[in-house]
Amino acid sequence: MNNIKIFGLVFFSTLIVLLQTETAEAQRRRGRDRVIVRINPRPSYRIVVRRAHIRYAGMPRWGSVVTVRPAGATILRSRRNNYYVNNGIYYSQHGVNYVIVRPSRGLRIGLLPVGYRTVLVGSSTYYYYYGTYYSSVPTTNGYETIDPPIGAVVDSLPDGYEVKTLAGIEYYVLDGTYYSEVDAPEFEDKVGYEVVEI
Repeated sequence: MNNIKIFGLVFFSTLIVLLQTETAEAQRRRGRDRVIVRINPRPSYRIVVRRAHIRYAGMPRWGSVVTVRPAGATILRSRRNNYYVNNGIYYSQHGVNYVIVRPSRGLRIGLLPVGYRTVLVGSSTYYYYYGTYYSSVPTTNGYETIDPPIGAVVDSLPDGYEVKTLAGIEYYVLDGTYYSEVDAPEFEDKVGYEVVEI
């Protein structure tokens, strides 16, 4: 009789331990599902701590509307829209006004804007200035605009971004692209902004 009681006690104790282990494992897996995977893993900040547009301070705000086209702006024609470019900033005409925008993907240019930054993502090289990304077009010795590449880390964003919180983490959002504030020892102030997929 004692053997049956001991066996039953051992059986139920083992069952309880197994159930608790399975519950803990499920909770750990559920927490792991919320981790953001990045191409260039860098320590990121849960709460943004600085103004991301410090390098572009004094320049026009992204998305702002002006009534007069900037003097000296060059016109670039694309299939979808015409853009007026001045000092690496793109303007699109809306009625009688002009709005600062990111150009559509595939717009070709001959020279990069003064002050552009080179951005490496894996083995690929891109170029960045004022919220716009470029890749080189070897056949023409020119460049074309591209969508922000996931994993790209830049040193500044133009003013006009929003700060949004998702799952307890704050992100900068510019023109629908999410950026995480990350450690970036390659920059003077050691802080960068990484394009992330949400």
